[in-house]
Amino acid sequence: MPISRKEGWKIALSLPGTEEVLWFGKPAVFLHGQFLTKVHHKEEAMIFRVSSMEMRDMMLETEPKLFYMTDHYRSFPFILARLSALTPKLLKELVVGRAAQLAEFADKVKKLARSLAAWPINRPSPDKARTPLPVRGL
Repeated sequence: MPISRKEGWKIALSLPGTEEVLWFGKPAVFLHGQFLTKVHHKEEAMIFRVSSMEMRDMMLETEPKLFYMTDHYRSFPFILARLSALTPKLLKELVVGRAAQLAEFADKVKKLARSLAAWPINRPSPDKARTPLPVRGL
């Protein structure tokens, strides 16, 4: 049974850690500070960001009754899922799958931040005193 716009929104926000955020002036669902999904404001669809253009093309080819794209999204790794073809179970699977990708990305960002915080940028080592460079022309 297809879902309504309201049901799609409710399912997307039911995932722990999600939050409603204005994105390009429209409400969207974010997780770990990243776009997760939103109900399209004109189309009867939900928008998802996918991992690559190749993945988007594969999804369009394998599930044309579910996924489609408008000209607006042609140059971006986004895909639209028809509400008329979505069931609550399928939407949950899509949301959880994308959430897993975002969690993996968030973990990588945290690891990078920790390693950068430990990196001694512009800090002289205690055993090497810095000697100021001579200034010419003064």
